[in-house]
Amino acid sequence: MQQLQDSFGRKFPYIRMSITDVCNFKCGYCLPNGYQVDKSDNRKFLHLDEIKRLAKCFSQLGVLKIRITGGEPTVRKDFF
Repeated sequence: MQQLQDSFGRKFPYIRMSITDVCNFKCGYCLPNGYQVDKSDNRKFLHLDEIKRLAKCFSQLGVLKIRITGGEPTVRKDFF
């Protein structure tokens, strides 16, 4: 089985997959005014089928654990 590794030969049995880069919390650290929708922002979230496809590909490369992370994943309506 092929294993995910970088050009230095380091292997990656564990990765983090960021599914969003937004936050819905109103904390002074990153967003003192909370998450504000910017209609000019055309970034898109990964679709569920894209997340599944990536997870399968990483699994085939020897990744044993994938942590879903990024911004605040609960912003997504399809999180659960």
